[in-house]
Amino acid sequence: MKKILLTALLILGGFSAQAQWGIKGGLNFANLKGDGDGNLNVLTQFHIGAVYEISVIDPFSIQPELLYSVQGAKVKGTYGDDIKLNYFSVPVMAKIYLTDGFNIHGGPQFGMLLSESDSFSPYNSKTFDFGFAGGLEFFVTDGLFIQGRYYGGTNKISGNTDLKNTTVQLSLGYMF
Repeated sequence: MKKILLTALLILGGFSAQAQWGIKGGLNFANLKGDGDGNLNVLTQFHIGAVYEISVIDPFSIQPELLYSVQGAKVKGTYGDDIKLNYFSVPVMAKIYLTDGFNIHGGPQFGMLLSESDSFSPYNSKTFDFGFAGGLEFFVTDGLFIQGRYYGGTNKISGNTDLKNTTVQLSLGYMF
């Protein structure tokens, strides 16, 4: 047992030596898809948070993120009745570097609903969201990056509707 624990600590120590912290933020172009989505449009909101990239072997790395992300949809023909769902999101991206400054990434994303707009509260929202995300990332300089990503939810956001989250994210970030 001690040998297994020591080996695990050495492996994790090796990964942490090849890891970087970063921050990112940007725009969300969110919508809800499913039955009854004909009255919904794209809602423009934001996301912000921290990233931690762990280099596994060249050119592969894993990047978990901790994000505050506003998703939902704009309701057609109304003013101020937009559906805003505020999530604490944890995407875990597997990244493959095609060049030193360019990668493709994808993986699961977990979300916990923190709050919702008053216009949506009668729908009995679910507190957990799950889906998959994928995108592209380009490093402009040594630490500065831009990123584009699509997220498609697999869980219904409410027990009363068939709608699921979809979001296009455009991000700007910096790795330290």
